[in-house]
Amino acid sequence: MKVGDLVQQGSRVMEIRKSGKKQKPPKRVGTVVAIHELPDINVKDSRRESWRKVLGGRSVDVLWSNGKLSKNFAENSLEVISEGG
Repeated sequence: MKVGDLVQQGSRVMEIRKSGKKQKPPKRVGTVVAIHELPDINVKDSRRESWRKVLGGRSVDVLWSNGKLSKNFAENSLEVISEGG
């Protein structure tokens, strides 16, 4: 994933439920505007390392098609649908 890629929210990290039924994530498209490397941590805590593997090692800022800017999205919660040029 890189700045300029088109992304949409995936279901790898978060499952949305409403009234007990699983909902699909919104299909809104956004553009990656910034990527932030997470600081290295002393990974002796296995719970932290497990979460880091699930969420990814970077946080991503996304500008959505409705004009909303989401900061610090977990990298692994987004799916690249088109690579930017």
